Amino acid sequence: MVLAEDLEVQPPLIHVMESDDVYLQDHAEVLWFDVLRNLDWRSLRPLAARYYEALHQFNEDQARERRERETQAAQAPRVRESQHEATERLLFERASLSPNIPILYEPQPVAQPTTRVDPHTLRPGQPPVRLAGKAPKCFFAMLKAFVGVTLRGRAPEPESVHEELTSNPSFARTCGFTLPEARRGYRQSDVPSLRKLEQFDQIMTQHGFWSAAALDQVRRNLREGRLQSEPTLVHDTTHYPAFSTMRVVDLPDSDPETAGPTKRRKKKRKSHPKTTKSCRCKNRMTCRHPWINADDGAGTVAKSTGLFWAHKASTLAFPGQEILLDAVAMTDAASHDSRSLQPHLQRLFQHHPDLEPIVTRVLDDGAADDAGLKDDLQHRWKIELLAPINPRRRKPIRNDLPRGIDHMTVTGTPVCQEGYPFELIGTRRDTEHFLFRAPQDENRTPVCRECPQKQGCYRGASGARQVTLAFARLPWLDPEFPQLSKRFRHILAKRTSIERLHKLMKYDYGDERLTKRGNTAFQARLDKTLWVMHLVLALH
Repeated sequence: MVLAEDLEVQPPLIHVMESDDVYLQDHAEVLWFDVLRNLDWRSLRPLAARYYEALHQFNEDQARERRERETQAAQAPRVRESQHEATERLLFERASLSPNIPILYEPQPVAQPTTRVDPHTLRPGQPPVRLAGKAPKCFFAMLKAFVGVTLRGRAPEPESVHEELTSNPSFARTCGFTLPEARRGYRQSDVPSLRKLEQFDQIMTQHGFWSAAALDQVRRNLREGRLQSEPTLVHDTTHYPAFSTMRVVDLPDSDPETAGPTKRRKKKRKSHPKTTKSCRCKNRMTCRHPWINADDGAGTVAKSTGLFWAHKASTLAFPGQEILLDAVAMTDAASHDSRSLQPHLQRLFQHHPDLEPIVTRVLDDGAADDAGLKDDLQHRWKIELLAPINPRRRKPIRNDLPRGIDHMTVTGTPVCQEGYPFELIGTRRDTEHFLFRAPQDENRTPVCRECPQKQGCYRGASGARQVTLAFARLPWLDPEFPQLSKRFRHILAKRTSIERLHKLMKYDYGDERLTKRGNTAFQARLDKTLWVMHLVLALH
């Protein structure tokens, strides 16, 4: 049955099916074909109208800028700032050095287009009517091309999309394009050039349309029940190698007099992007254009496997269903991971206010093991923050230990002289002590029974050695919910779900290698990935 609202154009009487399309249709494992064929283009009409409006404004702005470029350059005030001075200024505008800079990326506002397009007049292959010039390429077809490339595990960038469209006829047909034919000349439905794809991606990025598509799809999945709300969230950060090189800059001494004339202090250094200009002037050192960072947002990311020059993103997810809820770029990759949690929760509740009364717990890694951060989340949203113990350069304790205990680890676990780590079995509130007990072997027999150190350690005939330690001796442990308890470890085990989501983001639904610079392009990459992941959820 064909609904009346769909009768905008005459349906084709004959539909030609290619043999390779039949093959792809019969193989459900070809995910990209199924998603593109069943994409709900009607829900994307408002976004398509906004894109065509922005495209019209973009073309007008480009023509005006070409006419005014020389005039504006001649009238612009002379910038006397040197490259070295600009580097110092930009250095202290980073979030890791200035507390006034927001930790999460915030898009810059753009001018609203003056033209208006009726969304109900749009459909695949039918762009808005133009009084002059060539008809624009179909928004829905180009959008499908970026989605399909992402599902094929490639970077959703114009270069990859153009290569797929020109080398894979089945992919181009599924997106809605026709193959160019010299005898037919230009057709609006032909595969677009690389320049058109770059223009499409630029408009979608600058106007935040990738973010709007992702946010709308996440809201729809929550509203229609495909994504069930959970009381627990998982937070973590992940990094993408930057498409740039770093420079090591000496930080200026803020108070040189404190060092004294004879005392020498080691210079503090920080990695920083190259300072450059976005113009094409022959002499950039003396031209009137301002100095900027070549790759704003890039910084040194410290991981257990080493240091990386990269961009960093903050992510939130539901651990039970292993579904990514949001991903946002951090304005400075060198910022501490824990600084992104509180503003990211605030951003999430602004986008999805229905989740605020539902979420009661957040799981994070050891970077978030901070009493102030836990109190802040509890005070603002009544959210419990669970994170593993962060030793923070704490050393093992070897003095004033109970009988038979060799040392206590940096997390507070007693280890006996035979090398067995004890297990936390509870707390004694009346005396304010933690209670630890020796473990059992594979036969569920206490290791103390056959221990050669038993004479000087355990004095009982059966059971196992128990040790009590005062709360004050282990101040980093929470007496209400100790981090060494089995229940805590069982709950925290759900946190690994976000590591699998990071793998999906960076390898299965795209590529971790960035081909553009700056946080704006990086945020667009995250939005594309988030949107595709929720499209798959909606169609399966």
